[in-house]
Amino acid sequence: MYRYIAVFWNSSSEPAAVQARHVTERIASRFPGIACALQAAGAAIYQQSDDQAVFECSRAGSLVVLGKIFTKNFGIDTVPERAALDTAAATAACNSLGRVLVQRYWGRYVAFGHDAPSQRWFAVRDPSGDIPCYMITSEHLTLLFSNMEDCLQLRLRKFSINWQYLAYSLLLPFRDARQTGLREVTAVEAGEAVWMENGKPAARHCYWDVVAAAADDPITDLNEAVRLARSTLLGCIGALASQHTHIQLRLSGGLDSSIVLAGLLRAPSQPEVQCIHLYDSGIGADERTFARMAVAGAGRSAGRNCELHEYERTPHCSLEELLKFPRTARPAHGSGYILNRSVGPDAASLRTAQFTGIGGDAVFLRFKRNAGAIDYAWRHGIDFKLLRVAFESAQSGDSFYGALKDAFRHGVLKKSVKLDKTWGNPCEWIRAGAHPADMQPAWLRHALEQGHAVSPSKLAHIAGMVPPKNILDPFEGAGSWHGAAPIGAQPVIELFARIPLYVLMADAEDRTIARRAFAGLLPEPVLSRRVKSYLDDHSVTVTEHHRDFIRSMLVDGILAKHGFIDSAAADAGIQRVSPDHSSQVLGIFGPQLNIETWLRRWWDRRGDLEMAAS
Repeated sequence: MYRYIAVFWNSSSEPAAVQARHVTERIASRFPGIACALQAAGAAIYQQSDDQAVFECSRAGSLVVLGKIFTKNFGIDTVPERAALDTAAATAACNSLGRVLVQRYWGRYVAFGHDAPSQRWFAVRDPSGDIPCYMITSEHLTLLFSNMEDCLQLRLRKFSINWQYLAYSLLLPFRDARQTGLREVTAVEAGEAVWMENGKPAARHCYWDVVAAAADDPITDLNEAVRLARSTLLGCIGALASQHTHIQLRLSGGLDSSIVLAGLLRAPSQPEVQCIHLYDSGIGADERTFARMAVAGAGRSAGRNCELHEYERTPHCSLEELLKFPRTARPAHGSGYILNRSVGPDAASLRTAQFTGIGGDAVFLRFKRNAGAIDYAWRHGIDFKLLRVAFESAQSGDSFYGALKDAFRHGVLKKSVKLDKTWGNPCEWIRAGAHPADMQPAWLRHALEQGHAVSPSKLAHIAGMVPPKNILDPFEGAGSWHGAAPIGAQPVIELFARIPLYVLMADAEDRTIARRAFAGLLPEPVLSRRVKSYLDDHSVTVTEHHRDFIRSMLVDGILAKHGFIDSAAADAGIQRVSPDHSSQVLGIFGPQLNIETWLRRWWDRRGDLEMAAS
């Protein structure tokens, strides 16, 4: 469990000072064990953690860093060390209003500081977005906090449902944005800073120039890309592992989680690693052979052993537990948490961090049809090398002619590319179609404002690398579940953003850079594996087992009553789900069930929520 609450007010205003005193007294009385990290003119920052390996407080001067922060020192056999922010480093960070933190360091953190010359306070969230950061204003105060339940205990204002955000999330649940499920609550986005003046938000700025690096500093040499990928991945995995003595890895047997395993076993801190493999007995779903090969091969190359525990998935999970989840600012990915709940000897231990290979498909880049040819033509125009790139792109399913045609149309002429605006295979009973511009993440808005130009295919690649982290922690820090996804670390995303798509797809090889970077560290059958099992079969089985509960949630639920779900079509579709009709089951388990559950948790406490009619 961890939490933080930061309160800002105008210290020259008597009404603001009175309200701030009442709120800070309430914080101290309602959260036993919470500590004040910094109190100065116009600000008070409180924090609490029961696991310093996940979340700790570091203070230097007028700078408070909550979480973990590392240097950007990468190289052969080099693992970035914890950043020691002395007075000079803290002053530099405060004078830049937090920009230095994003540019020189990386990690999982939210930082607060005060710049004396401008008399501004600032809050900045790291580009990985692992630690939540929400903001509300209430009369004379501004609050930034990690957990919505904590905010509710302070009883500062009423809240209303942001139906536009929910409509958007039914189709694109895995996106981060400024908006939340509540109109009165906004998020400080990944890589973004908020400046405070006289206790009020005065400006918001994105400090993360990930698109600029992709446009202006590309890595076009394949061997250099492989070398940097190896050192960066091993460095990030080793740095994150250095904070824990025991680590539980969710090992699927696929390339991504196997890469994390190789990094953990080679980490200089040598944590005790326990691999948990969940398998299905369906055709093509049993991956135990690959998981065993990964453990044996990675252990052999690193000279270390680790445990492997295998468990068969069962459909008897308690989906009803979703209705007992804490109220959050955004719909949490609770159904995924329940389907993949930690098991094993150390599952309940707060001192066992749970690492995962989440993010690999997006970062390492699975084949994206003609994206490589489009990206090359965007950068270089028409030349002889384009013929080879188009031929390699054509291996992903299109024709050589089609790849050249798209390269010319979208790369040379720069015609817009029609990108998929939905997640997965949307159910036909969803009645939502919102894709407003204000749902764009901060890094994208910043890139567009600055005029940084990359191909639309490359832009889509970068967007896919930055998913919201409540996939890893659906409890906003309030629970004992602390997931870590090293492949989604800031340095990894920055590196792969700089590698053009045609390099990432070199030699018509899926996830070329990642496979070659870990040659010799993982067994060849794992490195060369092209087919992966997904959760479709298990989700179908769980749906069949919990069909009545799912129908009660979606067919006659709040989403249906507000017109976002066609009840009759949903009823028929849920009844039809079977191994032969599985295409829409992830839509049921992804956004629909999570959003409906989120609404019901708020609906149960009408005293805390002023419901909006539309």
